[in-house]
Amino acid sequence: MPPAPGDFHEDVDSALDDIPKELVTDKYFVLSKFKSAAVAGGPIDVKTEVSEKKGGFAGKVSCKWSNKSTGFSITKAELCPKNFIGKFEVKMAKLPIAGAEVEVKTVPSKSSGSVQCTYGNDTLFAGLKVTAGDSLKYKSATAGATMAYDGIRVGAQISHPEKDLWVGLGYKAGKYDATIEADKGMKSFTVKALAKPTSELTLACMAQSDLGNSPMTGAALCGYKFNADGQFKAKYDMSKVDCAICYKALPKVTVVGGVGIPVAGGASGMTTGLAVTMG
Repeated sequence: MPPAPGDFHEDVDSALDDIPKELVTDKYFVLSKFKSAAVAGGPIDVKTEVSEKKGGFAGKVSCKWSNKSTGFSITKAELCPKNFIGKFEVKMAKLPIAGAEVEVKTVPSKSSGSVQCTYGNDTLFAGLKVTAGDSLKYKSATAGATMAYDGIRVGAQISHPEKDLWVGLGYKAGKYDATIEADKGMKSFTVKALAKPTSELTLACMAQSDLGNSPMTGAALCGYKFNADGQFKAKYDMSKVDCAICYKALPKVTVVGGVGIPVAGGASGMTTGLAVTMG
């Protein structure tokens, strides 16, 4: 199935976002994951996070659950210490029309959220999303579609009330993938590219320009898997260099360390982070 307009080059987006900002902002945290026994047709996946930053501690708990036989799932349920429920998201996949899905995302404490209806098959993706702001007042709507065939993909999306048009063109051949996207009334252009020359090495880059109205922005990432349990990643985004090492120290225990070095400040502005994931 072709990607959604918002995920037109998801591989590059996920690669460039693969170093969590918490790892390079003097934050230290422990993540734990576990799965319960089946409840009403499916297990409950629970993720907890306890973090420390500048002498303080904070906690976060989120859950998800799905029933494959009915196609109904709770994709996110975050517990909030102030309002009990933070973000709450559900998806319905098995509808009378094959390939159609409905996803509802809410923030109960703010009475805000969105409803998205999508349809997809081997060559076509189409979607409509309506977003409500505080007190469930209409905020915006987007409608878009993408098509893919033999490595080529094209897409377009329009939004209201901004009346902004996004268009994209991409091509994938083996281990290489590139796209060009335009938005903001065809005044802003983004080029993204991904290469995996070997099973150990991943290269990704992105450049964005509005044709001289403001400075060009960009980012590049290099990831190298040095063995079956470890990987090194480095990212440059024109303002800083972020580096991270991920290592599976024990079965179901992963340790990740990160460092952020600003281009202008040098070592004096360096920040660090550390995470341990269990489960």
